Amino acid sequence: MNKPIKRLEIIKYAIELEDDGIILSQLPLLKNEVTDPELAFIVHALEEKNYSEAMRAITAWLQNQRSVVSWQDPLVAASKLELKALEERLRELIDKRNARIQLLDEFNDLYLTRLGPLMSQILRLRKTLAEAAVRRQEAEARRREADYLRCQKYLSQAVEVLVTLTQRWQSMPPHSLQAAEARKHLQQQSELIASLLAEAQELERGLTREEEPARQARDEARQEYESYQEQQYDAEKRFSCEQKMSEDERHELKRLWRQASKLCHPDLVDNDLKNEAHSMMVQLNQARQRGDLSAIRAILTRLQKGLEPLMASDRLNDLQRLRQRITEVKQHITSLIEELATLEKEESWQLVSSLGDRETYFRQQEKALGEIRQTLEQQVSEAEYDEVA
Repeated sequence: MNKPIKRLEIIKYAIELEDDGIILSQLPLLKNEVTDPELAFIVHALEEKNYSEAMRAITAWLQNQRSVVSWQDPLVAASKLELKALEERLRELIDKRNARIQLLDEFNDLYLTRLGPLMSQILRLRKTLAEAAVRRQEAEARRREADYLRCQKYLSQAVEVLVTLTQRWQSMPPHSLQAAEARKHLQQQSELIASLLAEAQELERGLTREEEPARQARDEARQEYESYQEQQYDAEKRFSCEQKMSEDERHELKRLWRQASKLCHPDLVDNDLKNEAHSMMVQLNQARQRGDLSAIRAILTRLQKGLEPLMASDRLNDLQRLRQRITEVKQHITSLIEELATLEKEESWQLVSSLGDRETYFRQQEKALGEIRQTLEQQVSEAEYDEVA
């Protein structure tokens, strides 16, 4: 009942101001809010421009209503209107972000469809090279281990010889020619042992060398290749779905998806509806992924009948909760503005937003990627030759 009261107060002041423009702007709205014969009489008098009768009826009706209608804090109405304006601003920003994400997704799908097979070959070759690098390192580790074991064997034999030579030297007369010759052999054997010890130390350092970086590079190359295969498959699936639709249907799907996205974003609805809004947003995105236009239409209809009139600005009447919600929405707006600013600086967005001739761009990319593939194929061939050798 508060809205008819406010409208009639506006109309009453407009009559006093002799401003029929305000009266005409409020009259259609008041007509939709008629709930009793007195209001119907006022509307009829205003339509007939019988302002004297209308003024008397308005004054009487307002006095009667004020005696039965509880007082409402005007700050509540002001806060609800402020929140409604902020929600609309947030809705516009969400739509702007969704439009850009949609454009990026479409370009990414086109990129994966056009260049995906070539890029997949490049990633497969990189994976092959990374696997070959690990095999080379493992083979080198086995070779070093074998060399270390041989060095240990030679060192053990050299020590045994040194013991034998020492015993022989100790059994000879100190100043004999045989003792001098034995000391010479002892010195040579000691030098050999020192050389073997130095070689063993160097081989030990090689055995303890960290091999994890090569394995990590191999695992990352495998993961990147497998992940790209999945992305390419999904993109081709979406492209296939789109090809089954007409151009008008594709435009309709994008338009309805954006319209529905503005209605079920969890940041827009009242807190009690966030889980439901999130669920509907998931359904909406899934329908978009599979190109299901009828499903998106159905979701939009449900949103328009359910969530749209249940925004916080329509549900809340507590001043404290309204002010709290206003603060939350302002924070969301600030966050979205920052997100959009960051997006504009990203290389992918700058490319998509500035790209004029896409066909020329893709031909250039095909040429560049083809050269990369050729280089990698040569590297793989050389790596396979080295393994055989």
